[in-house]
Amino acid sequence: MNSAVIQSVFADELERNKRLIARYSEEAAGLPKGSVFLRKIGNQQYYYLNFRDGKKVVSQFLGKENSFDIEKLQEQLERRKELTALLKKLESEQKELEKELAK
Repeated sequence: MNSAVIQSVFADELERNKRLIARYSEEAAGLPKGSVFLRKIGNQQYYYLNFRDGKKVVSQFLGKENSFDIEKLQEQLERRKELTALLKKLESEQKELEKELAK
């Protein structure tokens, strides 16, 4: 009976884990990826968003200094990094749970 209770807890935790992975993946997909890069050309400063697209590094022009909300973009990039770290941890936990349930 003790083993059945433990298996049930593992199964519940696995389901919760899968729901969190789906939710975090969806949220991360809606956020920008990469990092902000400031380039000075003459007396002007321009912002670019650098990110990978497959093997290529893409620099997407964002605009001049005051033409967009840099703080909001930085917050979104930080949130994506947090979600990516959480997803790695959850996926690792999911593998361990599946291994335990397979016993």
